[in-house]
This record gives sequence, structure tokens and C-alpha cells, in this order.
Amino acid sequence: MMKRYLFLLFLGLAGLPTFGQQMTDYYRLPDQQSQYNRILNRYGGAYTRDRWYVALSGFVRTDRAQLDNSYNGLLGSSRVTKPGIGALVGWTYREQWAIEGGYARMPIHTEARVRNGYFAYSFPYTNDKQGIVLRARRMVLSTSGPWRRSGLWLSAGLWLIPNSGQNKGGFSLASYSYRYRQGEKPDTLRILGQTNVNAAPTGLAEVGAEYNVRLSDKFDMGFAVRKYWGLGSSLTTDVTYKASGRDPQYAQLQGTGSGMSYGVTLRYTYAVRRNLSNALDVQGKGRIKL
Repeated sequence: MMKRYLFLLFLGLAGLPTFGQQMTDYYRLPDQQSQYNRILNRYGGAYTRDRWYVALSGFVRTDRAQLDNSYNGLLGSSRVTKPGIGALVGWTYREQWAIEGGYARMPIHTEARVRNGYFAYSFPYTNDKQGIVLRARRMVLSTSGPWRRSGLWLSAGLWLIPNSGQNKGGFSLASYSYRYRQGEKPDTLRILGQTNVNAAPTGLAEVGAEYNVRLSDKFDMGFAVRKYWGLGSSLTTDVTYKASGRDPQYAQLQGTGSGMSYGVTLRYTYAVRRNLSNALDVQGKGRIKL
């Protein structure tokens, strides 16, 4: 009896492959969508044609106003370092070229420094802190294989700086010196300053380098350093130097925005167009037609 049961059991196991061949899913090809996703995750970057993204940028910017008269070292122009933030919209072509534009809260400064013995007085002023940028980028070195999104990019751009023509205020300093001679009046020194924002728009030119890191299919992060050259003065500080018995002297600090910036940009890709087919054509020995 036991031998009969064992014979029936082995007979049933031997018949399972024949039964499986009759099932529709037994020799079914892998799902095309899953196959597409696997290829996309591995090689999709090489077939990316266009990509659209939005970005948020944070940076630290330094600039120094141009001074035309220091009054023999009495007056100086200080370097100013301030943070900024911006939002961008961009488009890339084949992960090699990119164009982006947007708006940034980017201040331009003048800071007059007046020496008084061992001490110095500083008078900082800021423009309207607004800028509109259009920038082109080019990848020169890829470090991410077929994806080509991680790597070194070089960029160049132009900024439009809207100006309001507002008066930003002024300052006044006075000092007195005595010669300790009977009947003589003390010498008086006065320094007066007044700052105004330009009434007309100005601009900036920039060049930069950025290392971009692909975090995922949707997110990139870039670390950038950029150099700026001012195309006109966004704000001006006019200084007048008056001393007893002498003609007034004049100096001017021009806030052109020339300087450097160091920043981080987070980019989010919201649309991609690739050359891969939507439906993969599997032919012959597993060959995939792209």
C-alpha cells in the first residue's frame, strides 16, 4: 500500500511541468513597463533629450564699492559680505547645455569707512536688493557615467538690476583740533555723506563654475562660485570733506556690484523628454530596440 502511494505522488510531481506549460503565464515575457523602468534607471540619462526644472538658490555674496578719492587715507571703502536667495526656471538639452533665468534678492552695497586715530566709523548702504538673471551653462566634465548630470559646468550670464532712485540717507562727522595759542580759533573738520540709488536700471556680467551632483532622477544639487563685474553704478555715496580755511574736497563711492558669490542650488526636474520608446520592442534573443 505504501509503495502505491509513493508511486502516485511521484507521478503527480512528474506531471506538474506539463500542467505548467498549459498556463498562459508560464512562458510569459517580462512586463514591458518593468523592463522600461530597469533600462531607464540604468541608461536613461544617455537618452535624455530635454529636461525642465525649477531651482532654489542660496548664496553668500561679497562686493566692494569703487572709491575715487581717499583724502590721504582718511576715507576708505570696505568689503561687504551678505547672504542672498533666488528662484530659477531652467531647461537642459542632452544634459550638455542649459539655459536658466530667474529672480534673486541680491544686495549691492557701498560702505564708507572714516578713520579717526585708532578707530574707524563705518556707514553701510544697500540698494533695492533685486536682480533678474539669464544664464547659460555648459557641462565640460561628467562624473556620472551614462547619466551625465553629475559633473563640472561652466556658466556665463547677465543680470538686470532694477533701481528705484530712492534716497538712502546720509551721515555727518565733525572734529576739532586746538593749537593752544591764545586768540586762535580751533580747526574744524567736517565730513558729510549722502547716498542715492540710481534712477535707471543697471546690470552685471558674470562667469562661474559649478559642480552639480545628481541626487535622484528628480533632484540635483550644485555648488557654485561666480565672479561679477558691474555694468554701471546701482547706488552712489557722495562724500564732502571740509576743513577750516581750505576749499572743499569731494569723493564718491560707486556701488557697481563687482565681487564674488559662493552658493548652493537645489534643482527639481518636473518634465523630461527622452528618445527611449514608450513601448519596448523585444525581438529575437532578448534584443531591445530603442
